Amino acid sequence: MKTYEILGIHIKDYSVREALHQTREYLSYNVPSVIFFLTRDVLLSASDSEEHKTFIEEDAEVTMIASSDIFKAADVTEKGREREIDRNLYLKGLLRQLSKEHRRIYLVTQSSAQMGELKTLLGTFENSLQIAGSYETAGTASVEDVTNDINTVTPYVVFMVMNGIEGMDFISAGKKYMNTKLIVALQPDMLKVREDGSVKRGFMERISARLFARIADRSKERVS
Repeated sequence: MKTYEILGIHIKDYSVREALHQTREYLSYNVPSVIFFLTRDVLLSASDSEEHKTFIEEDAEVTMIASSDIFKAADVTEKGREREIDRNLYLKGLLRQLSKEHRRIYLVTQSSAQMGELKTLLGTFENSLQIAGSYETAGTASVEDVTNDINTVTPYVVFMVMNGIEGMDFISAGKKYMNTKLIVALQPDMLKVREDGSVKRGFMERISARLFARIADRSKERVS
């Protein structure tokens, strides 16, 4: 595990091997652990909030960088890690394990469109996953409603897709009440992948990456 500082946030970066080892350990616990994926938008939003910085730095058991462009903002050249991220190898390894062990999973998204994309994403890696239930919050469901539904099926893993800040707040409010082993918090912009599971990077994505790098550079200049 290595630590980088971006936009004033100390980020724990786990390799795929390290993260999967941690995950196997968490699946033996009786309280839920959190795997939280970090995107540029999440870091930008969290940089203005001490509460959300704390969530990333301390409350999430494992943080996973979701875009290799984040490394560039930290002035890190890790070609091996970039390949792991761009090919979604952590997600691939976790889903392979869950499928092999016939573990029940539960899906939470903010819309029916996201739910369809999440199922497609998961199915890209494994087509025999045991989906025990799902919930589309549509921005109106309470944490209690979703948690109660999760607890009716006691899944091993909850896969959640919410916008970064909303996801952090939801997990902070509901984590201790969820009867699950693991909460894997994906971000909406992670749902678009190719048939081999690699992340799609379009023209606007490249522009966004360059803008993020400039913002991160300005943040470093202010600190220095």
